[in-house]
Amino acid sequence: MLTRIISAAFGISIVLIAIWIGFPGVAVLAVLAGFIGGYELNRLARPSARISDGTRMISLVAGPVVLASVGVWLATDGRINGGLMPILVAIIFALTVLLRGLATLGKSSDVESWAYWVFAAYTGVALAHAPVLIELERGRELVLFILLTTFSIDTMALFVGLLIGRHRLAPSISPKKSWEGAFAGLLGGVAMAITVDLVLNIHFTLMMAGLLGGILGVTAIFGDLYESWVKRKAGVKDSGTIIPGHGGILDRLDSVIPNLMIVYWVAVWVTL
Repeated sequence: MLTRIISAAFGISIVLIAIWIGFPGVAVLAVLAGFIGGYELNRLARPSARISDGTRMISLVAGPVVLASVGVWLATDGRINGGLMPILVAIIFALTVLLRGLATLGKSSDVESWAYWVFAAYTGVALAHAPVLIELERGRELVLFILLTTFSIDTMALFVGLLIGRHRLAPSISPKKSWEGAFAGLLGGVAMAITVDLVLNIHFTLMMAGLLGGILGVTAIFGDLYESWVKRKAGVKDSGTIIPGHGGILDRLDSVIPNLMIVYWVAVWVTL
């Protein structure tokens, strides 16, 4: 337990410092997460789904993040126009590598082999939103909004599920998750989203903040289940061991990853 607490405190400190620094800090963390996550995923993948040296799957996770970060840097440096271009480049790169990866599987490959590649592309594109998001107006506040809301969702789902969870949400994927915990997570997400919006003055309406919190609750649960399914198919409990007491980088980001995309596009839509 002490190891888990120390690791959590250290990790939170690093993330907060990165957010305070702004784009450079968040971009570095996102790129590191991309490379480590790609390495973890390559180790999880069945032999039929991985390339012998693992470079293609790792590049599928890390590549979009690197491209988006470079795109944002060039935009802020005045060399290219900003906006959605870094995200679009990241998506095109991910789709290209994904299609090439799927082509290597052949027609006889099963759904599980495809799922590893799709998960890698999804993770890479989602992480690519982090360096772009931090550069938006009130980007720091939006990143904190994601982290605090997702933390509230995960925490409420965990504790309520342990206390009163009776009905299994997805027993074949994650036996400990319950419908009671999921519902509590949604309520926790709504409450935290409204609270963070008011405290940090993000400029969402209360209705929009609450609705967004509920949506993040749903996507966080699906992100968690997707990663749990990948791990179950690989026959492992954790995606890695890089974070003592917590597992791998994918274990810590499974709920955050989809929410990066949701909040980014909502923020862009609101400012249009």
